[in-house]
Amino acid sequence: MEVPPLHPRPARLELLLLKGDHRSSHTWEGQLLAQTFRARRVYDMWGFLREHPLYPRIVRRLQGTSFYRIVEIGQLQLDWSLITTLIERWRPEKHTFHLSIGEVTITLQDVEVLYGLPVDGHPVALSNSIREYTGLHYMEMLQRLTGFQPLDETASVGASRLQLTPVRQHFEALHADITNDTPELHIYWYTRLLLLLMFVGVLFPNTSGNLVSLKFLHHLERLDDLHHYSWCATVLGYLYMQMYRASMGTQHDVAGFLPLLQVKT
Repeated sequence: MEVPPLHPRPARLELLLLKGDHRSSHTWEGQLLAQTFRARRVYDMWGFLREHPLYPRIVRRLQGTSFYRIVEIGQLQLDWSLITTLIERWRPEKHTFHLSIGEVTITLQDVEVLYGLPVDGHPVALSNSIREYTGLHYMEMLQRLTGFQPLDETASVGASRLQLTPVRQHFEALHADITNDTPELHIYWYTRLLLLLMFVGVLFPNTSGNLVSLKFLHHLERLDDLHHYSWCATVLGYLYMQMYRASMGTQHDVAGFLPLLQVKT
C-alpha cells in the first residue's frame, strides 16, 4: 500500500489562531529541527524507593489515598524526541494532537486508567484562608503534618516554597525509623512527605528543580479524604497548561508524568 506524502502544515488554519506563535511554525520553516526538549533534574524518588522498599504499613496507607498505583508504575523510560514531536503537534486552541490519522487527545479516562486516580469528587482548590498564609503559617503546618522543621531559615523561598534538599534528607532519615512498632503518627508523617515528593517530582514538577510548594500540605492534612477529590481533573488540567507553554515556545523542559507525556512548568 502506497503511503501518500504528508505536508507538515495544517490543511486549514481557520481555527488555529495561535499559528504564528506556535513552536511548529519554526519547524515548518526548517528551524529548531535539532532542538529536543529535555527535563531538568528533579528528586529521584524512584531511585530511593528501589533501594528502600515501602513497609506494608505505608503501602496500606497509600492504597487508601488512591496514589499507590503511581508507585506501582514506577519510573518510566522516556523518548525525548518522541515527546518533542508530540509537543510540536499539540494545538492549544483545541487541546488535541494533530496527527496524520486525525486529532487525538488525553482524556480523564486515560488518567484514571493509567494512574488509578479518582475522576469524580470535590475540586482540588485552596481555601480562601490559606491564600493569606504567611511563611510562618506554612512552617507551622509543615511541622504539624510531617514533624519536620528546617533548621536553616534560608531554606524557605518566598512564603510557600521550600528547598527540596532538606525535605528529602528528612524523609530519608525518617524511612530508617519505620518498623512494625512505629507510632501511627510517624506513619502519617512519612506518608505525607512521600506524597509531597510525589507531587513535586512526578505529578506537578516545576522548572526550579529544587523547590517544593507547601501549598500541597493543605490537601494532605486529612489523608483519608484524598480519594474524595477529583485528582484526575487536576493532573490533566496541569498537563494541558504545560503543553500550552511548551508548544508556544515559553518552556523548554519536559518530564514524564503521564506514561504518554508530561511537561514541566
